Amino acid sequence: MTFKNAFPLVSLNWIWIWIFTVGSHTGQATEPQPQEPKDPVKYVAEIEEWRTANEEKLRAPFGWLALTGHYWLQEGENLVGTSIDCSIKLPADLDWAIQGVVTVNSGKVVLKTEEAAGIRVNEKWIAECRLNIQQDQEEADSSDIITIGDRLKLQLVRRAGRLAIRVRDRESSIRKNFEGKHWHTIRPELCVEARFEPYDPEKRIRIINIQGDSVEAVLAGRLRFQLNNQEWTLDAISEGEDSLFVVFKDLSSGKSTYGPGRFLTLASPVKGRVTIDFNKAYNPPCAFSPHTLCPLPPRQNHLDFEINAGEMMDSK
Repeated sequence: MTFKNAFPLVSLNWIWIWIFTVGSHTGQATEPQPQEPKDPVKYVAEIEEWRTANEEKLRAPFGWLALTGHYWLQEGENLVGTSIDCSIKLPADLDWAIQGVVTVNSGKVVLKTEEAAGIRVNEKWIAECRLNIQQDQEEADSSDIITIGDRLKLQLVRRAGRLAIRVRDRESSIRKNFEGKHWHTIRPELCVEARFEPYDPEKRIRIINIQGDSVEAVLAGRLRFQLNNQEWTLDAISEGEDSLFVVFKDLSSGKSTYGPGRFLTLASPVKGRVTIDFNKAYNPPCAFSPHTLCPLPPRQNHLDFEINAGEMMDSK
């Protein structure tokens, strides 16, 4: 997964995914950037609408709540099915006859199945189908989607340079039993304007995911903003042409908010400015599924004050 789709709802094409908020206190005060006055009623309605959409994305039939397995591939044959000897395990209540073989040969990945098994690639049965994935990236998702009926979706991914098959089940017990997210009270004062300072040349760092793997990330630039009469910075990377992705941790982490950190998706800079709204901070996919590989904020991404805004640690 990319960072974003890895910590779910999206391919991190995080891909990982991806990335982080850097929070460092510079000890220098800068002139606050004024925000246009917000209509309180409209602002609250906007945040509530965004939160509803965020939760619906998580609840989607094949969203992060549906992820039931992340299976590392070995060189050679990897059996797909419900039996105990299969390395890529499907739900036990499926027909035992649903079987296939994923063969890895020096980075080339091929899926072989019988037509009667009901396994399709991009809605078609192909007896021997090569699964496409970018070869020059540590983090990548295949564009080929493997389906079994309307219940399961499988996908080839690369995480930290290793190949894996992910299994999503729309009948997942986690998805069925999910009761909703829990949010802090909306605090308009935690919506701030930041100055964007692009890195030139680009800045590369190694980051660690929730399972301890290390991958390289390319930072787009630094966001400089003020809160509590102090200046702070957050590092971010571009996520396509229209947004930035940030991962951060603060002193509320492990108390009222998710311990490893939270995500922010921000609009791309306009005239060197970016709005950071901590009321839209949300939990990574690893807060809901044990099968994800969400990025963790590096030490310099830790803010040493509490941000009691955005998504909380516990579900409703």
